[in-house]
Amino acid sequence: MGTSLNTANAMLSIFDGESRPFAGQVLIRVHNGQDVPPTGDYRNGPNVPITVPFHDGVGDFYAVSVSSPGYRDSGCFFKADPKVLAQPKVLLLHQEAKPQFAAWAEFKATHPEAASFLAVGDSEAGAQAHYEALSRNGPNSLACLLNLTQAMAEIDLDGRTPLSYFKQICWDNTMAQDRFFGYVDPAIIPIVRAAAAKREFAEEKDCEKFHPGSTCSWKQVAFPIANVQLTFHEHDKKLIDGVTCVKIEPDIDLYRELLAHGFGEVFPNLLSHGLTNPYAVFSLRWTVAQDENGPTFDPGYELA
Repeated sequence: MGTSLNTANAMLSIFDGESRPFAGQVLIRVHNGQDVPPTGDYRNGPNVPITVPFHDGVGDFYAVSVSSPGYRDSGCFFKADPKVLAQPKVLLLHQEAKPQFAAWAEFKATHPEAASFLAVGDSEAGAQAHYEALSRNGPNSLACLLNLTQAMAEIDLDGRTPLSYFKQICWDNTMAQDRFFGYVDPAIIPIVRAAAAKREFAEEKDCEKFHPGSTCSWKQVAFPIANVQLTFHEHDKKLIDGVTCVKIEPDIDLYRELLAHGFGEVFPNLLSHGLTNPYAVFSLRWTVAQDENGPTFDPGYELA
């Protein structure tokens, strides 16, 4: 793995769904959205050296896709720098991986903040009943809800998280594998708007085209992948505990729009016209946490 002022090195580390090193053969594609798209290269994990051109500019942001038979396609990112060895990490999940949800008592013990959030506007017994019913009858929806709960718990809005503004979760047929709805104190809206002014969020213009009935929407821009989007339906109001609340629609987009053209080439099997897969979100948020050297993304379920 040689280097020069015209090239930069990276060491890709590949893990399986149990965070163990993945030693199998993988197909690697590396692309920066500018150079000629790669044809792909078969390598053996878990550690794969990569050498890429260095541009000293925008062309140094690289996307890596990883494929292996029997596993879901995954990917990660790194910034090329000939003076620093990039160390991107990626999580490969079995194609048929199923969510494994803990019993409520264990979930409450290991994820008390999430358990408390699920009881917002309800009792703990009600939260437990909803949790257990979804684990049986709507596992994808429960996985999405737990993904979003954990992701929102990591957002700092002037010392509070979006979770603290919720007054109720809509435990109905609107709960899906890519989003859920609830009611929040409208005081959150100017807080998110202020965060957008600090470039922590970006406003989605004409949001009603993608979120019928919505009035405003902002997407987190902290990461290149799997950012939380908070969409508000201000005409849908509900009085809860003396507060006139508005409906909120959190979801997670896999990719930032400005990078979508590159991902269409690099991650063709991750992109679809269907609903966002909650397990792709799990994989990508895990990757983001590794890249940021933060705590492991742990929404409270496992995939096996």
